[in-house]
Amino acid sequence: MIALARAHRALPSRLVVLMVAAAGLIVITALVASRRLPEGTVAAALNRFSIEGLPAVPTAMLTGAAIAMVSQLARLRVRAGGGLARLAWGEAAVVVLLAFLPPELVPPVALLGFAGAHAALHVFDARASRARPVRESIYGVAALTVGAGLATLVMVLIWGNGADRTGLPPRFIVALCVAAAVYFVATFALVVLRIVAAGGDLRASVTTMVTSTPLMLVGNVTVGLVVVWACATSGFLLLLLPPVLWLMHQFYANRIGEDDERRTWSEFADVARDLNRLDERDAARAGIAGAVRLFHVPAARIVLAGGRTHGDLPPGPYSSRTLTVGSVAVGELHLAGPEPHRPRDRLMLATFGDALAAAMHDAITHGELRAMSERTTYDAVRDPLTGLFNRAALLGRGNVQLAARPAADPVALLLLDVNDFKEVNNALGHTAGDEVLKVIARRVQSAGASDDLHARLGGDEFAVLITDLGAGADDLALAAAVERARRLGAQIAAPMQIDGVVLSKETSIGVVVAPAGSADLTELLRRADIAMYQAKDGGQPVAWYDPARDDASTDRLALLAELREALNATNSGDEQLTLDLQPAIALTTASSVTSVEALLRWRHPRRGRLMPAQFLPAVEASELIAPLTHWVLERAIFLASGWRRAGLATPVSVNISARSLAERQLPETIKDLLARHRFPAELLVLEITETVMLSNSGVIDDVLSRIRRLGVQLAVDDFGTGYSAFTVLTKLPVQEVKIDREFVAQMLDSPKAAAIVQTTVDLGRRIGLRVVAEGVEHPEQRIRLAELGCTAAQGFLFYPPLSPDGLQAVLRERRQLQRRHLRAEGTG
Repeated sequence: MIALARAHRALPSRLVVLMVAAAGLIVITALVASRRLPEGTVAAALNRFSIEGLPAVPTAMLTGAAIAMVSQLARLRVRAGGGLARLAWGEAAVVVLLAFLPPELVPPVALLGFAGAHAALHVFDARASRARPVRESIYGVAALTVGAGLATLVMVLIWGNGADRTGLPPRFIVALCVAAAVYFVATFALVVLRIVAAGGDLRASVTTMVTSTPLMLVGNVTVGLVVVWACATSGFLLLLLPPVLWLMHQFYANRIGEDDERRTWSEFADVARDLNRLDERDAARAGIAGAVRLFHVPAARIVLAGGRTHGDLPPGPYSSRTLTVGSVAVGELHLAGPEPHRPRDRLMLATFGDALAAAMHDAITHGELRAMSERTTYDAVRDPLTGLFNRAALLGRGNVQLAARPAADPVALLLLDVNDFKEVNNALGHTAGDEVLKVIARRVQSAGASDDLHARLGGDEFAVLITDLGAGADDLALAAAVERARRLGAQIAAPMQIDGVVLSKETSIGVVVAPAGSADLTELLRRADIAMYQAKDGGQPVAWYDPARDDASTDRLALLAELREALNATNSGDEQLTLDLQPAIALTTASSVTSVEALLRWRHPRRGRLMPAQFLPAVEASELIAPLTHWVLERAIFLASGWRRAGLATPVSVNISARSLAERQLPETIKDLLARHRFPAELLVLEITETVMLSNSGVIDDVLSRIRRLGVQLAVDDFGTGYSAFTVLTKLPVQEVKIDREFVAQMLDSPKAAAIVQTTVDLGRRIGLRVVAEGVEHPEQRIRLAELGCTAAQGFLFYPPLSPDGLQAVLRERRQLQRRHLRAEGTG
């Protein structure tokens, strides 16, 4: 049955296999020929093949060779473990030869017939000749002949040579069946050996052959026995055999074709799934491995449109397939060897090429998006002149470092200003001034430790956050920080040469030391700024923060007392604290309200209307943060539940600070408020800055996790200003991202800001987040955001912060507009 196997790579052990086959043929023939046959047995057998006027022996051998040859001309191809196996009617031919020829003639007659079949295929079938080199045919003939020799040996061992075959005794039929099975097993083993030696998969080869061949084995043996029976009874019965054989061959072909198609397309599905990689190199590796697996080629190569190449091809001809996605050229796929000739293979190559093109296009696009994200993230947190962190990055990273330290550990912030820096610009020009700033930036970096955080705040101001002061008394920590500041000032004051001019610039440095858990970076910068101006006013290089000289801190104490009174006044009905409400509008034709942000305001009886930035920093450093957060949450949920009862259900967003998230009771507080006002958890959105979300605080992580389990949604506020902007979207369970108003304001004029906005919208859409743009004030901004696919926007272009009554009127107005829009479309 198994006529020939061909693998897709050169056989390294070809000579060894051929030598084994030839040795097996010689040994088997010698074993059979060495047996002494009873007188007259050969003659009696040969008489069955005798032709009048011709000698019996040549006639019998030629007839047997013709039978063996014909059995190999009609063949079926099966893919097995990375190679090709061709199935034929060998078992039927072996049964006939063993039934009518003397044992010693069966191997040479089979050899003659098998060799004739392969020679005929090479002469008359050009396609087969190209697909099967001469060495492949030699191996195939040798394998089949070895199988015939082993079958002959088994036949002799079971049946012998002198027994009477008249009437086809059962033992004779059993011997023929066993011999045919031995022929099958021998050729099967040699085919698998060939495939495995050529680099094919042993398990896949055996599995494929075992599932494809049993039915053919039974059919072939049956055909051989029928031929033997017909010859023993009436030769005219053989006239009925050709149409039966044709029908059986068609049945085999359809059955094997279906199995082959199923396996092939199953492999294609596996390969196509494996192409889903977001890294270009990984996608190319998967594509090359898939091409080798599907098309049984030794190697493949992908050449991208930009010139990058993945994989390599051996010398020789190759076929190519252009990879395109729509009208975009991605590259080319090269396969070692000639173009596939079968229509099915060409169709598969076209389908695989489209899948590979899409995968490579997605991987390349993702790589470019990631690179752009990294570039824009870098630009967003770095000072373009010196490469140091900017103010926003100092605040973001600094707060993270503070949160990572034990609350009692002292930290220091050095704030330095270059004295009389304008003289450099006036005397040497701004280019020279920029060079001076670069030199100072390098000296600031080199003077500190690896854990220090260095930043340029703008102009000629620099800052250094020191977190490795070590545990100890406050006075010792302050002394160490002041010493670091003096050394830094001395290093900066060292002479430098700019445009051929040697100059020296001195600095005024303010130093503040505080426990890591006592203040955030904003407060430390404020204190350091006070100390720096004390140094300038006193003509000293270094000065440290003295709380007694901080008028603002005294005012803050008064502010906290007044806020406590304001909370009590709210409970008594004489409200000072209020919520303004600003809606976010969908950037679609319907323009519905997607959510409402609750904004805290303080109507101070003496100071006037205060915005959160004017009192929240002081509150967050006090114990008033918990009751204030509770009030804001309860007021927002109360108002939103009223909208819901009026048929205007809309999500409400509340800003939550890091201090509030450090309160372990916050999830229970939210749960109680939701239950009290019968307000769905999914309509409450907590806005949290990305810096807080990426903190290393176990308490904050636990609080956020418990809040999410309630069903409350999370939003990233002021997105893009932190140092890990794009990381927070992929690592944390957020449902919404709000683009900071600074990027929205600059997006029409600044390519960097536009890139950050576009990247944020694209990334949010890819991972299924709502994206809301803050601070939209101009129609051009709205148009551009809508073009980018931004979900919603809020700002003065739509509505300013409104009173509760004004907001409810807007919700009704928008609901009516949406209904009219739906009716106009025929869906409402």
